[in-house]
Amino acid sequence: MPSLSHKTQTFLKNPSPVREIMSYASPATFQKYGYSEDQIISFAGGWVNHESPEELKESYNEIINDKKLFHRSGGYPPTIGTLEVKQAITNFEEYLYGLKNLLPENIAIGSNSTQITFDLFSILLNPEDKILLLDPSYCNIPAQIAYALDARIIRFNVLDKETYKYNADEKINEFYNFILKEKPKVIFLISPDNPTSQVLSDDFVNAALKASKEIDSFVVLDLAYKALVFEQKYPKYFSYSPTENFITIHSNSKWCRGLGRRMGWIEAPENVIKGILSSQGSTMLCPDMLHGMAFTKYIEKALKSNSLKPYIKKAVQDYEKAAQTTMNAIEKHLKTPYLKPAGGLYTTIKVDVDGALFTEHAIKEQGILTVPGWGFGRSLIESVRICFGPLVHDLEKIEEGIKKLSLALNTIKKN
Repeated sequence: MPSLSHKTQTFLKNPSPVREIMSYASPATFQKYGYSEDQIISFAGGWVNHESPEELKESYNEIINDKKLFHRSGGYPPTIGTLEVKQAITNFEEYLYGLKNLLPENIAIGSNSTQITFDLFSILLNPEDKILLLDPSYCNIPAQIAYALDARIIRFNVLDKETYKYNADEKINEFYNFILKEKPKVIFLISPDNPTSQVLSDDFVNAALKASKEIDSFVVLDLAYKALVFEQKYPKYFSYSPTENFITIHSNSKWCRGLGRRMGWIEAPENVIKGILSSQGSTMLCPDMLHGMAFTKYIEKALKSNSLKPYIKKAVQDYEKAAQTTMNAIEKHLKTPYLKPAGGLYTTIKVDVDGALFTEHAIKEQGILTVPGWGFGRSLIESVRICFGPLVHDLEKIEEGIKKLSLALNTIKKN
């Protein structure tokens, strides 16, 4: 039998946090421990569960029911998206965040943010380059980096394992000096963060930008959860236009529940956009035409009707309520350190045992699914991630699940 590539063989042999999450969440695992799917309470899925906008549904219907528009939706768009979709994005960004100087030529649209992030790594990094990630940080990024080109990952810790405090703001000077010393080609940040749902401060992001200019590197900011911030006032960097050192990554998955209607984009300087144009021609050819057309129609309607901000406000309120329910249940039942979400869909809890062992124990003993923390960084090895997003409209199940987690934690500590 012909062999697979060395890189693929290495990935198959080594543990992957994403594969581990999927294996825990499989029906075969539930059956192994005597549960049916409807008996499992899952805090593992990293997705939103609010309704998509009615006007977005109407936009799809209008395209599908119009012979000419539907025919057009089956054609190839340009490799990095149509001008109409890019203009809709600039209107979207200005309306919500006050981003006034974003131009269509600074936007490249991909099939989704995962794909375009992978391509971005390929065009920014050489194998000998360093990329800086915070610890903790999203678990899929290291795998993407390794598959793209094996650049060297370095970490900067922003979680005190003893006090369980997210201390990024207390370490801004240290972070700045760390960048100057290590000279990473890319400084990769996420805000709000997955897995902690922390929102980086303006001072922290500005320190990264200042350092990047001094060492001639890129700050890449993943804003997948940009719309889901609980504070009424957004960080100032949400309105920053791209510069030669500053790139942002965006997703259509979270704010409008477009998880399966895949679309993502980057906002970047023109040389990076040209690089993505070259790369995407080989990796995915072009973005989805139907989703782009529906997005454009919806944004035009929502801005005219002034329905976009109320829609997002309602979604944010629902997730903030789910976050508060989760925190109340943790304090009532678990009584263990956790991180207070500032947005997003997540919190992490300290379990003081190996998170992977606890995840398996919680499934086996109580039918509760969490995500082990090791894939997000060394700071979370004895933690698990809790996602309240899928249960945003089932708050009683959040309470029930946390209560059962406390029973699982008590028994594993006794053993």
